[in-house]
Amino acid sequence: MDTLPVDRALSIYGALADRSEMKGARERLSRHLMQLYIEGEKNPHRLTVHGLSYLRELDRKNDLRN
Repeated sequence: MDTLPVDRALSIYGALADRSEMKGARERLSRHLMQLYIEGEKNPHRLTVHGLSYLRELDRKNDLRN
């Protein structure tokens, strides 16, 4: 899998959420998207959308902890 969906999701989410990249988010997102890729999702646009959803969930979990 190319890193394009990871970079694209982080860029879009950062702009929309007006937040800087969380520590460890890139690595966690990469692992998540790689798992989806291995399971058969090859469309980079769909992977980007999955990435955005994943980042939103990470943010929610992080907000609940703080």
